[in-house]
Amino acid sequence: MVGLSNIHKHLLAIFLISAIATIIYSNSFDCTFHFDDQLAIVENYTIHRFDLKEIFYSSSRPILDITLAINYYFGKLNVFGYHLVNLLLHISNGIMLYFILFQTANLSSLKEKYGQRAYRIALYASMVFIAHPIQTQAVTYIISRSSVLATTFYLLTILLFIRAFQESSKLKAQSSKVESPKPETRNSKFKIQNSKFYLAGAFFSSCLGMGTKQIVATLPLMLLIYDFYFISDGNWKILKGRYKVHLAMFSTMAVTIYLSASGLQKFVSFDYAKGVEMPFGEPVTSFQYFMTQLHVIPYYIRLLFIPTNLNLDYDWPITQSIDFPTIMFFILLVVIIVFAVWAYRRARLLSFGIIWFFVTLSVTSSFIVIYDVIFEHRLYLPSIGFALCIAIMISRISMLKFGRTGQN
Repeated sequence: MVGLSNIHKHLLAIFLISAIATIIYSNSFDCTFHFDDQLAIVENYTIHRFDLKEIFYSSSRPILDITLAINYYFGKLNVFGYHLVNLLLHISNGIMLYFILFQTANLSSLKEKYGQRAYRIALYASMVFIAHPIQTQAVTYIISRSSVLATTFYLLTILLFIRAFQESSKLKAQSSKVESPKPETRNSKFKIQNSKFYLAGAFFSSCLGMGTKQIVATLPLMLLIYDFYFISDGNWKILKGRYKVHLAMFSTMAVTIYLSASGLQKFVSFDYAKGVEMPFGEPVTSFQYFMTQLHVIPYYIRLLFIPTNLNLDYDWPITQSIDFPTIMFFILLVVIIVFAVWAYRRARLLSFGIIWFFVTLSVTSSFIVIYDVIFEHRLYLPSIGFALCIAIMISRISMLKFGRTGQN
């Protein structure tokens, strides 16, 4: 990679991400409709008619349904088009992740520590994310486009958010100069407009994400954490100065709240006291669901490290009461989270990756009872945090190896 300009490095990264994803999923274009595909696509006459009014009125995920309606309009029930869109979204997510991490590692708060490894970290993380077997369900199970498309808007919002504050930082750097005031004034206005444009784009993208899948409800919190970690550099005063921006981003949750109240009851219950009547089995309370997730999350982590015995439809037992394994899993997860907080000062990117995993997983693995207690496609967005942690470790090892080679 030595001697390549940033433009050439970026082009190479885009090519590698696209090529690897295409090769991996090249045999998936004829996979048929399965399970929820039947109800959501094959028998969904609202998207067959491309009835936008009905989609927005009746669907809890209208943006997802619009993309399915577009697929149906052009290809009816030919599965090729649906798989092609899923793959293109997956590739775009890998590319956006690359640019987010590259720009993050080059921010002033991290450049001294991670600047030399920025390209490696960004590329390794994107390739781990793109190629990891755990993504198979999200990419090839057509209706799991919900997770892939939601992640697209999630990453796009973060990318636009970063760009907005990059423009703002450029403006501050220019305002400190005293030469050529007139050109700087015009340039300053241009950068202010650019910053507002990117923030407006982030707001709109967040709204689209909220209308795609409810996991995007964690996005405003992740933006706040990202700002604290990297842009404000842990300075609460600087972070408070941007409270209007963050309030605006939190306001986009109104989309999810509205859609959840209007249509999500089919899949999720918010009745914490009586328990939820599951399709097959005894009613499950929120506390039982939470205890079950204490077993599910460590299994998710195991799948990320050792992706074997992948399964489209698990028969996972409900944890009915507090037992020794449940206590041990609870302690394990608490220790990991405490480590992430402790690592903030020492390894900020690593800390952020761990926090990302738990925050983005919280919607499906907390107290809100969902009929299916485990699904591999729920790891699609959280796996970004895992990919980041692995990339940091690999890049660190490669730096040690190259250092020894140089000394020899």
